[in-house]
Amino acid sequence: MKRYLNWNRKSNNSTGKVILGAVAGMAVGLTAGLLTAPRPGKEIRNILSLRTHEALEKVGQTIKESKHQE
Repeated sequence: MKRYLNWNRKSNNSTGKVILGAVAGMAVGLTAGLLTAPRPGKEIRNILSLRTHEALEKVGQTIKESKHQE
């Protein structure tokens, strides 16, 4: 029984490390992309804001549709 509990703890710990690594990788990639972008910062912020707004609208619409289907 001890072996199983120790294995289970290691699994949870490694899952957290994978998630942390993925988040850190995304942050590094985003930062590198913004620093090497061929457009000015203000234009990039406007594009990101517009795309984020569009994505949030799509998510909201999807949630409304799924609630309506239930």
